[in-house]
Amino acid sequence: MILFSMVFGAMLFANEATSSRFRPDKKGVDLFAGLIVWTAREPGADCWAEVIHSRGLNSSNDLREVHFGWDLGFRVGAGYNFKYDQWDTQLYYTHFDTLGKDRVSEERGTVHSTFLGNFYVDNPTGLGLSGPAYESASIDWTIRYHIFDWELGRSFWLSKALALRPFIGGKGGWIDQSIHTKWNNSYFLNLFLLFRKGIEDIKNNFWGIGPTMGIHTKWVLFSPKNDLLSLIGDFSTALMWGHWSFRDKYKNDVQQKVIIDSQNFKGNATVFRILLGAEWNHDFYEKRYRFGAKLGYETQIWLNQLQFYSFVGGRMDSALTMQGGTFEFRFDF
Repeated sequence: MILFSMVFGAMLFANEATSSRFRPDKKGVDLFAGLIVWTAREPGADCWAEVIHSRGLNSSNDLREVHFGWDLGFRVGAGYNFKYDQWDTQLYYTHFDTLGKDRVSEERGTVHSTFLGNFYVDNPTGLGLSGPAYESASIDWTIRYHIFDWELGRSFWLSKALALRPFIGGKGGWIDQSIHTKWNNSYFLNLFLLFRKGIEDIKNNFWGIGPTMGIHTKWVLFSPKNDLLSLIGDFSTALMWGHWSFRDKYKNDVQQKVIIDSQNFKGNATVFRILLGAEWNHDFYEKRYRFGAKLGYETQIWLNQLQFYSFVGGRMDSALTMQGGTFEFRFDF
């Protein structure tokens, strides 16, 4: 609500203020591309397996977590500056893939799955307390992020050193999550089972589209003849109509299969984005062209992204957070 009020108020003021964009009295095009170095965090990935040790009256439970590292992605886009009323528009695409991993090896019969497919192995009616226990297990959790953003905004000087660019627009794309697990040397109710290896694959795929709004801020620190060094802050939010589809399939080496038939899900997906950093611009060839570079720290929070069914938690309702460094080059002409 606060961001909405800021953007709406700034857009009302923008038409009366002096434009702060490059060559405000002329049409123009800008191209930009950059690298992102992000890491992901998602509740639900913090308990993919349990290691349970029972010794007499004492027991311990170790919850296993998927570890996402720092991975590379990219962002590319283009913009156009209108001569009329000095508005501008931008369209850009962000791509990011990351892989989280974990592995556990303990005493036989101590490793338990938290996924629903495993729960129904040799337990078709669901009356048992859990599925098989194992000696070791591993997980690969892949997140694939493909998002398009379109913005329509106007840059203006709020003071000699502070510039704002409120914008409205749209956001759309898809986020696919794939969870691949392996389970070795099964054990069930103090009995060795007939199979040794099991595999469970889970899909949590999302696509969505909806309106977005935000504000870009720039505070000038240093401005000699052809250069401009500024601190920047970008804040935006989007409310998307989304569609989730799921798959949960378990199979083992004696041809047992368990398929969890989860209904597709439709609902709202809310997104928050913040970027803080610094920007440098250099004008050349009699200020007909501008080259710029931006370095910042970016955070994106996607609410309600993880929605598949879990044995320990039922329907998941977890936020996906991605954060890290953004390094971008820009060319205006």
